[in-house]
Amino acid sequence: MPDIQFFSLAENVCKKLNFPAMPFPVREGREKTIFFPDGVALDLLLEELEHYLIEHPEERIFYKDAGARLAALEGIRLGEDGFHEQAAHYFELGLALDTENIALRADYALALQSAGRKEEAMRQYRFLLRHPVSSVQPLIWILAARLFLDAGDPVTAHQILKHCASFMPVDNEFWELYAEARERCGIKPWTAPGQKKQMRAAKPAVTSAPREKEKVSSKKNFCPACGKPVKADAKFCGSCGHAC
Repeated sequence: MPDIQFFSLAENVCKKLNFPAMPFPVREGREKTIFFPDGVALDLLLEELEHYLIEHPEERIFYKDAGARLAALEGIRLGEDGFHEQAAHYFELGLALDTENIALRADYALALQSAGRKEEAMRQYRFLLRHPVSSVQPLIWILAARLFLDAGDPVTAHQILKHCASFMPVDNEFWELYAEARERCGIKPWTAPGQKKQMRAAKPAVTSAPREKEKVSSKKNFCPACGKPVKADAKFCGSCGHAC
């Protein structure tokens, strides 16, 4: 076995990557390919760490956080570049060191899904459902729910989306997916928040038949004695008392 040397990342690199300052094992002669003036090859550094821990498994606990962080950084970088298989590999390495890292497992599940390894991705999502849903990014849950729906498992999709509904903002894609999952589970349709509720069909109001307009005489009546106007149905003049 080659001699092992230990190197620490520069303080500014640790700060930039939000990384703990600690020594990393590197096989003699490989330091020049890993460390260079502009930065560090994280994938090669992680490869060295992986190789070292195979020979020294008792030190896994010491490198738990640093190794998981290193794997997450490299996996995210590869995933953003579209290399999902390689990203999944690094996330898996990180989880081997820190099995309870929820964020890392969520990234691993997403990488598996993006790489087309759907059954493995669903196993990881089911594992994540044992933990608080809010600890995983909502976008990942939406993609997970779509995966389960497409795989013919609307019950799990509904379970995921139901947990997310309490903190999910008004997002049309989410609520439409939630409505689809409910429908495929046989749950009656509902109106999503932010949308107009459908008005219930109103019963026709009972209206009475229109009354015939009373005939009102436009001709004015006058008293034959004093000549003053009197009501149409008056029998006596209100002014002089004469019979009309």
